[in-house]
Amino acid sequence: MVKALVKVCRLRLASPLNKPLNNNRGIALMVAIACVMMIMYFAMEVSYDANVEYLVNSQGLNRVKAYYAAKSGMQLSLLRIKIYQQAQDKFGAQLGANNAMLDQIWQFPFAWPLPIPDEMSVVDKDSFKKLVKDSSMDASYIVTIEDEGSKIDINDLNSPSKTLQEITKTQLLNIFEQKKKSDEEFARKYSNVRFEELINTIADWGSSKSQSLNGGDKRSRFSELNQESQSDSYPPNRAFRSLAEMHMVPGMTDEFYDLLASRVTIYGMKGINPNIASKEVLKSLDPGMTDEAVSAIIKRRNDANEGGPFKNAEDFWAFVQQKGVRTEGKTDLVPLIFESVFNFKIRSTGEFAGATREITAIVMDFNKTAAKIKTYTDKDKKDAGGAPPPGSGGGTGAKSGTKIPLAKGPPRIVYWNER
Repeated sequence: MVKALVKVCRLRLASPLNKPLNNNRGIALMVAIACVMMIMYFAMEVSYDANVEYLVNSQGLNRVKAYYAAKSGMQLSLLRIKIYQQAQDKFGAQLGANNAMLDQIWQFPFAWPLPIPDEMSVVDKDSFKKLVKDSSMDASYIVTIEDEGSKIDINDLNSPSKTLQEITKTQLLNIFEQKKKSDEEFARKYSNVRFEELINTIADWGSSKSQSLNGGDKRSRFSELNQESQSDSYPPNRAFRSLAEMHMVPGMTDEFYDLLASRVTIYGMKGINPNIASKEVLKSLDPGMTDEAVSAIIKRRNDANEGGPFKNAEDFWAFVQQKGVRTEGKTDLVPLIFESVFNFKIRSTGEFAGATREITAIVMDFNKTAAKIKTYTDKDKKDAGGAPPPGSGGGTGAKSGTKIPLAKGPPRIVYWNER
């Protein structure tokens, strides 16, 4: 019996089914799968990197197209301003009180592609769309031109004209006084603040004198700023080069800056044009100016049936008094001008495939700006007993004995910013 069992076991062990496998097919399959996975990984990485590179370069190209679209709008705006200046130079005197019609050359916003009027027929709309499609400009832009000169020029706090210095200081004080009257919380919060000292410190920034208008050495007020910058360069004794520099003036809070920013500039026309000035600037002309009077001023200047644009200072102040305003300042010293605008801010925004670029520029007419300053300095000499030069006009109005020649070439750009 035992021998029979041993024999059966030997036969089963000798069977081919119990022999070990000697082929490598399983290992080859695992290696193949691993290779395929590795190839897929590399393919995905290469595909991802290529896609990212494509998107980055594509977006870069879109931004380039958007930039040149914005630049196209800027160039067109400079042309519009030049056309306006030439029209004013040739026809402004002939038009007289109606020369405000020429303002439409620069005032209306312009966009490309041009908006399609609703009243156009379907055929005309299709023709219009075809023309736009066939043009080489596949990007879009919108551009606006604003009056930059009819604001208070803070650099006039150190003007060569003593009169202009005092007028500018008074207007800046009016801004804070108006705010205190219209905002109880502001008046309560800053009841102990001497805003005249703040304005004097602003003037110290550009003054060439070492003595502060508030008394003492003006550098002592800027000592903290000098410590932070590890220099001795403040105040710089030069004009403000940007409004943002006002943040660096001691005592200038964000709230004070925001209050001034919309009303002041460093590219002023040395006077306020009430036919164009903003509501905030109009209120700064006199402490007694009310919101109702300002609204009436804006309504009249924009409506010929209400009287249209103001012709001169007498016309303006008479209208203000008719609206119940009791002026508190010396209205004859307020620098009002009624001639054409000559300092502009241009803002052009280009767009292509979701990418946007914006260009901001400011242009000035230096001939007219210099003539305005000369008018004030001549008045100072006259008030001091000296005779102003012939043909200077001798006053603060817009009149002048000689016609100011139009500058040749394109409008003079004094500020350019791209973002």
